[in-house]
Amino acid sequence: MSGDSDLALERLTSLRHALEGDGEILILTHDNPDPDALASAAALAVLVRETLGRAPRVAFGGIVGRVENRALIQEMEIAFERVEDFEIPAASIVAMVDTQPRAGNNSLPVGRIVSAVIDHHPVRSDTAVQFTDLRPEYGACASILVEYLRAAGVEPPAWLATALFYAIQAETMDLSRDALEGDVEASTYLYPLASPQAISRIRHALVPASYFRTLREALAVARRHDRIVTASLGTLPYPDMVAEMADFFLQMQGVDWTIALGRYRDRLLVSVRARSAGAHAGALVREAMSGLGSAGGHGTFAGGQVDLSGRSAEEVESVRRDVLGALLVGLGADPEAGEPLVAEREDA
Repeated sequence: MSGDSDLALERLTSLRHALEGDGEILILTHDNPDPDALASAAALAVLVRETLGRAPRVAFGGIVGRVENRALIQEMEIAFERVEDFEIPAASIVAMVDTQPRAGNNSLPVGRIVSAVIDHHPVRSDTAVQFTDLRPEYGACASILVEYLRAAGVEPPAWLATALFYAIQAETMDLSRDALEGDVEASTYLYPLASPQAISRIRHALVPASYFRTLREALAVARRHDRIVTASLGTLPYPDMVAEMADFFLQMQGVDWTIALGRYRDRLLVSVRARSAGAHAGALVREAMSGLGSAGGHGTFAGGQVDLSGRSAEEVESVRRDVLGALLVGLGADPEAGEPLVAEREDA
């Protein structure tokens, strides 16, 4: 196990102490959770069950739309709930994973006290809870939870090992993006315990027709600014489609940055990806969206959102232009320049 074993045991003891009490334990992820959030929440639930003898509730806000993420949930032996479907009791002992209070990307009720936070995103200055384990240097939150399981002597069952392994690979692009030694060690530990068949079912989950419609739209609107590709989409079939499109365009030769944005319900969602390990995507998005909405991320991937409630179509389009323009300017590109990524055929 990576890290000092005494420190790991100390953290485990502190976490258990923070979650003790008479109230119901609720584990909360960020909205529209990705594999890292889902697997981390499941791991913490198993840890609570095995070390405290309690059965916590696990919940998130929004939806799980990406087919791989939905397939992941189907492989997991844990019940996830949507925060919108129940009221969080005031006496609940709340633990957050892969997000932080007031991060702007979760459904934690305003003013609600949080007992524990485990996250790998940059530390927010206004995070003040009883127990925090914030490691922005880690590529995946799931890797941190693996250390807790190992410190507690809890070997993850096959379904959890599969979820955690897949989460780390997805979050770090198979350990090529923002991965630390702890991410590598966690993956090495998990792989013999995971199910290759389940991993294949998750990675190769069938996609709906709406995916191809959005892909066609993305190709039609995508523009290239030298080594940057942008895709300003319209209405999204599900919220994490912007992340899918940002990942998709980063596969193109000669492209170092991708920016995808689109609207889901009353939110403008933004995803940014960078190829270089020395990039500062998180800082770029936070600066570009300062005063407009919430943002966060790491060196090579980041995202943000803007509340569009009550805004006219013209105001929504203005916000879209402002966000995209600020991101391009932050990368040294001219927002008015660029050319279509896919040119029309001359013989069409």
